Amino acid sequence: MKEIEVTLLSGRTTKQGIGLEEGKTSDSYEKSVNLIFLNQVDIETLELTQGQPVKITTEEGSTQMNWVTDKNLDSGLAFIPYGPWANQLYSSKTSGTGMPRFKGIKAKVTQTHEKVPSLLEIIESLRRKK
Repeated sequence: MKEIEVTLLSGRTTKQGIGLEEGKTSDSYEKSVNLIFLNQVDIETLELTQGQPVKITTEEGSTQMNWVTDKNLDSGLAFIPYGPWANQLYSSKTSGTGMPRFKGIKAKVTQTHEKVPSLLEIIESLRRKK
């Protein structure tokens, strides 16, 4: 399987805000936050086909996500909206700041044929970890 290393950045998107207005369990919210935005060069390097999910792995965890092209990102950078999928990738440690690090995280992005988990599947996996 093809793999690249990226630096993850996280933040809010307009579509995410619209989805939040409809509710965190709405289809539009789920579709707005289970995405990773990648540069076209990185998509070509990974040899991704439309609709094929990717697996994102950091030191803290991993998850599968859908991807979209973002021509404004440089190769080697990836953007993920805040949400349950992104939370699988970040540490809860705050180093005394009260806020975890959501930017500048090293990650690997890999081709996958694994299914993108639904919001309910993520919640259930968190319950099992307790």
